[in-house]
Amino acid sequence: MDNDETLLAAMEEGGDEASAAAGASPAPAAVDEYTGWSYAPVSKYDETRSCVRLTLNGRRGAFGLYAVSPNGKRIPLLSRYDGFSRSYFTLRVGRKEYKLKYAGGVKSEARSTASGGQLAYTIPKKAYFVADFSFPETNTTEVSDDVLRVTLYTVNLGTTPQVFSVKGIFDTVLGETSGKHFFTGDKEDIKTQLQFPDMSTDKWVCSSNDKAAIEFLLQGGDITRPQYVTLSTMDSLEASWVPSALESKSFSSSRSYNDSGVAVNWAPLYLQPQEMGTITFYISIAEGVVPIYAGRKPANQEFLDAMASGGYSYSTVSAPPAQEQAPEQEVQDAADHSAEATAGTAAGTAAAAEEVRHELSPAAQAVTEEQLDPEYIQNLIDYIESIQSGEDIDEEELRSLNEELDAIFEKLRSMGN
Repeated sequence: MDNDETLLAAMEEGGDEASAAAGASPAPAAVDEYTGWSYAPVSKYDETRSCVRLTLNGRRGAFGLYAVSPNGKRIPLLSRYDGFSRSYFTLRVGRKEYKLKYAGGVKSEARSTASGGQLAYTIPKKAYFVADFSFPETNTTEVSDDVLRVTLYTVNLGTTPQVFSVKGIFDTVLGETSGKHFFTGDKEDIKTQLQFPDMSTDKWVCSSNDKAAIEFLLQGGDITRPQYVTLSTMDSLEASWVPSALESKSFSSSRSYNDSGVAVNWAPLYLQPQEMGTITFYISIAEGVVPIYAGRKPANQEFLDAMASGGYSYSTVSAPPAQEQAPEQEVQDAADHSAEATAGTAAGTAAAAEEVRHELSPAAQAVTEEQLDPEYIQNLIDYIESIQSGEDIDEEELRSLNEELDAIFEKLRSMGN
């Protein structure tokens, strides 16, 4: 949490002036060759729509979120310490982890799009990563407009296939002042550390107090299913790739008191050179929630239902990804969907899956469970890279190893990984 709100507010005001100056004469629009998004580079992005204020700092590679009251008061939803730098995405390329922020040494750029803003990060010869924050384009329902869609694009800039893993760390602050750090779709009062290997029941994580709320929607619709969701101390969330959570233990550590946060780990992406993978989730925001269940609350299941019925839409100007994790199939009890239609869709999906299995090459069909183990795959990639960097390259062995890796990737795609 912030220790000097006055100083930070003064720094922020200066940043706003710089942002306004930068936004007055934006650079000419460009098109991202990988994602297809049209954008204008900016030094800082700062926009408020409804009760949501989104800020992006290109030099720091940092994002900030506020709830804005009707009288213009801005309530930070994440820790503003060091320019919001305690909330960030981190990318693991093979075995090496890159923190996507200024302190991580990764080049970054802020962008303005017709739908919102973006942060783009480049790790030369390794990876290109874009975090897109989009406001809704249309809403024909009474569900709140205050929901950001977050899409994370990862591109393999290397010359060989590689394994990429994405993790998001969010230093929440609202629950720390309320005595109730978090709640989910299934649990109303979380005061101790907890880890979820599956979000099919809980669906979202919310941090709130009597002034505002921020909610991470992590299951349903087109949302990419997370591998782990961890509620723990900030020290623990940053200590290892998959953080530890000591259930029944408080959110205090030897270095900090009552310092809770959220970490989301997504399943690895297996990408060929120049191939792109995507991850999608949503952030819902509300202000003036007194109490959280009776007042104005962040959108959750109602929002997911509204998206499914077409009452909520976001920009689709980005190019379709070359490789994408399969979203959860949500079955909606909508009036215009009969049981027969649902059954027909399920049958069609099963038939399509069977067709994909039949189309697998003989090499992919021969891939064993042992070869699908992430550690085996990473060791194989490491060995290929070691051969390529050597002086005496055995071309026949290299060709055989690459064929094995291609077969593994083909099999993983057929399984929806």
